[in-house]
Amino acid sequence: MKRVKRSEHLIDPEIRDVLDAMGSLSLTPDNYLEVREQINAFFTSSMIERYDVEIEEIRIDNLFDDSKVRLVITKPKNKAEHLNPLIYSVHGGGMIIGSPEMNNEKHAFLAHHYNFIGVSVDYRLAPEFSQPAQLHDCYSGIKWCIDHAKELNIDINRIAVAGESAGAGLAAGLALFTRDCQEFNIHHLQLSVPMLDDRTAIEEAHPFNGEYFFDNAINYFGWKSVLKQEPGTEGISEHYSPARAKTFKGLPSTYLCVGSIELFADETLDFAKRLMYDGVLTELHVYPGYHHLGLTVPNAFHSKKDADNSLNALLRALNILK
Repeated sequence: MKRVKRSEHLIDPEIRDVLDAMGSLSLTPDNYLEVREQINAFFTSSMIERYDVEIEEIRIDNLFDDSKVRLVITKPKNKAEHLNPLIYSVHGGGMIIGSPEMNNEKHAFLAHHYNFIGVSVDYRLAPEFSQPAQLHDCYSGIKWCIDHAKELNIDINRIAVAGESAGAGLAAGLALFTRDCQEFNIHHLQLSVPMLDDRTAIEEAHPFNGEYFFDNAINYFGWKSVLKQEPGTEGISEHYSPARAKTFKGLPSTYLCVGSIELFADETLDFAKRLMYDGVLTELHVYPGYHHLGLTVPNAFHSKKDADNSLNALLRALNILK
């Protein structure tokens, strides 16, 4: 007999169909390689011909070890008269799966319509690699963009960092690390359904949140894999689990969005409150009845609203007129 989920009556009707289309996500030590392969195949085959852009990939030296970091770069085909803003994106996937190609569509849209340079980083994945590998890869990638701003035609005074889910947590950790290193500045941060706090993985289950697609079993697997220690233990760096930061002072303007029945709702609300308390310009949206994949349903009302909201926040933060 199918178990009725406690939050089923709360789901926005427009995003119910995705439950039937995708089923429940299972991500375990036994199947993660298969899931990773399926996800990568899907996004590698996605088409963006409607945009007048060019995409290339490069491999750069890691600043912290002997490895290479792959970057996927999206540029408008027509060179802008002025310097281009940069959006540097960190893909999601619970720290375990995903690829930079997941950001191709978003970057192509921004490059085509607003002359952005879009760069997505192929950070090393857990459980094969643990922190600080992910942080070092992300920082090496954005530092390379800053150091090569002239050849990329990037305006180093208009830099945004964005991420979804696990990528949002890594993006927030990257912003904290960048603030602390003081080598360059980030001017805007976008965190969508963000995975920000390892301590959520050991908390008592929320009565209505986290029953769809990204549950706490996946959350625990992701955090334990990327930290190589039990989530919730002492001594975990704020650069790995950004909700642990003692202060958010000095972070750039930040956009956050989350669903009301999303596993990460509580930690996102707390993160936003602390950003505001520390004097960071903060925009927060909680979408009613949305689970972890709700915003991926393109024609749903709140998905379209979030696309508009996040775009407006990005353009305003970087002083780009629509």
